[in-house]
Formats: sequence, structure tokens, C-alpha cells
Amino acid sequence: MALQRGIVKLEDHNNDWNLEYEKEKELLKNVLKDYLEEIHHVGSTSIPNLKAKPIIDILLVIQSFKDIPKITEILEDYQYENRGQQGIPDRYFFAKGPDNARSHYLHVVEGHTDTYYNQLYFRDYLINHPEYVQKYNDLKEDLAQKYASERPKYTAGKKEFINNVIKLAKEEYKES
Repeated sequence: MALQRGIVKLEDHNNDWNLEYEKEKELLKNVLKDYLEEIHHVGSTSIPNLKAKPIIDILLVIQSFKDIPKITEILEDYQYENRGQQGIPDRYFFAKGPDNARSHYLHVVEGHTDTYYNQLYFRDYLINHPEYVQKYNDLKEDLAQKYASERPKYTAGKKEFINNVIKLAKEEYKES
């Protein structure tokens, strides 16, 4: 379970992804116990019947971004690279594994931010609305064929769908 950076290769949903998440969750809880508030499996690997790149996305909620330097230092011992905020001011992004075999992505946020809610709302809405899982599968397969070696274009092609699902989720779940 890993994928070369920049490549788009989708796989059918695999129950082992949940097991991989649980293993990584325990590791992160142990090594970041002084900083961690919440941890969630997010992204396509967390949604039943959804095709995904074989990389586990994890939403890690910490107390404060002032702890990012220490968290970075700790995570480096476990093959995580701090890739910065990448244009998302309420999130730090960490990738695990070498460029040719990425296995996990951490989305590190403070609680109750836009990214926090968007990640959870998107996941929960798709889990609760399987008709959107099929629509998303179709879109992802089409984009993966067009942009197999152009991940930024693949990601950009999903943006409108994702934003629409988040809007629907906010209406249904009433952000509190």
C-alpha cells in the first residue's frame, strides 16, 4: 500500500485500509500524546465502496500550531515530511514515505476550523449518501484516465464536486 508522488492510480475500496488507519492511529496517539486532541480517518480510503489512491488520509487535531516544530521533529523519526500549509492556512500537511512510495497523509489542524469541518462533513456525507459515492467514483475514474501522471490536474478536477458535497453536508448537518 503506497503510491509514487504525482501519480494517480485508483484501487477498489479495500478493508485493509481501515486496518492500516488503526495501526497508524495507535502509533500517532503514542508519539503525539502530549499534542493530540482528536484523530480521524478521512479521505477516500475512509469511505466504503469508494475507489481511492492507496494512501491513508488522517485528520490530526492538535491544540495549537505553535507545537508544529516539535510535532515535525517527532514525526520525522517515523518517515513523515512536513510539506507546509500548501495554500491552506488552517492546515499543515505531512506525507509519510519516500516520493516513490507515499503511504499516509496527515492533515494537521486545530479544532473547529474550516478544514476540520470540511474533511469530516465530506466523509460523513458520502458515507450517508451512497448515490454520491457512485458519482464520485465516476468522476475520479474519468479524471484518473485523463491525468494519470498529473496529480495537480486530477485534484483540481475534483474540486467542484467536493465543494458541492461540503455545501450539501453543511446544510444537512448544520455546522455548530
